[in-house]
Amino acid sequence: MTRSKQPRMPYVRTVGFTSYEDQLALGEQGKEDLERFCGLLNSTEQQELREHLRELIKAWQESGPNLEKMMYGSHKHIRNYLMALCSGASWMPTAWGRALLFLNPDYGRLEELIGRERVNRKKPEGGWMLNPEVEAWKEFGYFTLNPHCEKLAGPCARCGNYYVKKRASQKVYCSRRCGNASTAAVRTAAKLKAERKEKMVRAKALIREWNTLKGRSELVWKVWLREHEPSITDKFVTRRVNAGELPEPKAGRKP
Repeated sequence: MTRSKQPRMPYVRTVGFTSYEDQLALGEQGKEDLERFCGLLNSTEQQELREHLRELIKAWQESGPNLEKMMYGSHKHIRNYLMALCSGASWMPTAWGRALLFLNPDYGRLEELIGRERVNRKKPEGGWMLNPEVEAWKEFGYFTLNPHCEKLAGPCARCGNYYVKKRASQKVYCSRRCGNASTAAVRTAAKLKAERKEKMVRAKALIREWNTLKGRSELVWKVWLREHEPSITDKFVTRRVNAGELPEPKAGRKP
């Protein structure tokens, strides 16, 4: 008897990274959640939050990453703050066979530790909002719970953005575009450096020839140079002589 092939059901994430009344559902966080975090690290609209997050991520990366080393070393002063922000949890059933687990930030406990003014700031229109520094602590705490967190890389050597690695070897550039552009810039710089070096060699040879030239007193240096090597100007020679990179041409007839 031939069995009929069952249609493949799309994957539905029943536990995810979901904001719900300032709570966070834990579990199957994915790379898309990491992309959201990268958006905060690269944000031009939330610059204070971005800078605080970048400071945390830099320390995290420099630690290994070794979160224990970081939390008991360079950032031990915020370990208790993060524990207050990530200490409470609530379980919630779903219409499927699974449940959601939410983290409940304990801002009251954090206010006891560092004071309300440092946790919150007043909005111009009234009410309160989290200070960017505290928001960064919370986001960083959630980030470290993402099983894909070590795929975060950056900043990109060209554009300065953080990114999610597509492969383990992607450690320098955020994209092929940045990599190619940077490589092209390096090649152009190397080409210009080689051309300048070759030009200096020719200029030095010309000055040596001029300085040993018989009848030099009847000739004008600038005119002689232009006739013998149009690609090298007297201004180029003067700048390099003043910089001590070329010998000075001896006097000839004044123009």
